[in-house]
Amino acid sequence: MNGNREPCPVCAEKHRIADEEALLKEYVDSLSEDLRTDEREYERRLAFCSACERRTGNLCAECGCFVRARAAKKGMRCPHPSGGRW
Repeated sequence: MNGNREPCPVCAEKHRIADEEALLKEYVDSLSEDLRTDEREYERRLAFCSACERRTGNLCAECGCFVRARAAKKGMRCPHPSGGRW
């Protein structure tokens, strides 16, 4: 921390990302079974997203959604301009 007790920008960003990821996990965990894709499909979707050039942190740069939230929902599709990857 600096003299005025505010976290440095790097630390603040790390905390923001950790908070965002915790909220995303909580959201995904809260989805009912009828809305949520099964765990195997969820992990498959996330693998595609992890390697995608359109991903920026936790966000899909193509549509602006949170990748984990979109991948967790049964009815959602990948918005990649090539026609989607899942």
